[in-house]
Amino acid sequence: MDTEITVALIGTAGVCGTIAGTLIGARIQAHSGHAQAQAARDAAATAAQAARRQALHDLRWSSLTALLRAAAECMETTGQLYTSSQARMDTERAEVERAYHTFRLVQAEAELAAPPEMKDTLAQMNRAVMGAYDDARMRAPTERAMRALDDLAREADPAALQAKDALTRLRAAGAPLWNARGGNPPAEYEEVIEALNAVPRLDRQQVRLLLSNAAVPLEYEPDRLQNVRSARRAWAESRHRYQESRRELIIATRQALNTNEP
Repeated sequence: MDTEITVALIGTAGVCGTIAGTLIGARIQAHSGHAQAQAARDAAATAAQAARRQALHDLRWSSLTALLRAAAECMETTGQLYTSSQARMDTERAEVERAYHTFRLVQAEAELAAPPEMKDTLAQMNRAVMGAYDDARMRAPTERAMRALDDLAREADPAALQAKDALTRLRAAGAPLWNARGGNPPAEYEEVIEALNAVPRLDRQQVRLLLSNAAVPLEYEPDRLQNVRSARRAWAESRHRYQESRRELIIATRQALNTNEP
């Protein structure tokens, strides 16, 4: 009897041990599954963060390099306004407007994509390109008119030579500025008006531009007028501001995108 009871107890203990082992194993397996799932979620979050950082890096790179290209193109086409011929004037104006419009769009995209610490650098580039564009629109037509008169003088056109001499005397006399679009001209302008109108190969717009800027000293002449600059000096200053802004933007971009390291 005791033997039977002992056998029964041993059998019962074995069954209980099997059940307990199964339960413990299931619990361990459950905990292991939860840990694996958490590890998988952590890995997915890390990968997503890395992908986001890379995407943001790529966006900033493409936006800032596009801005550098657009600014360079705008400055190049703007500079051509000072040297273009009358025949290409309208075409080159359209090219400048297209390049400037592209620059403004790319600038806006770069401002959205760039890190906050680049705000001032981007604003500096914007001011440099906009200033050069505005200066060219105001000063380049006069520069072209002056170049047209110079070309005629180099061809030994008698009327063009006389007109250049009259302009030189007017500037040397320190004559006041006069807007040829309205108002009676100062007495000092009488000789210049007659001389420029006597050049048959200058059109009326060129004559008007030359008269409106007749008293502005050339870049190699003493500047006797306050706050008056020649077109060539203004363009040189605009180019210098742009080059400085470009250099600062490149430095800031390399720092922001960590591309200084080899």
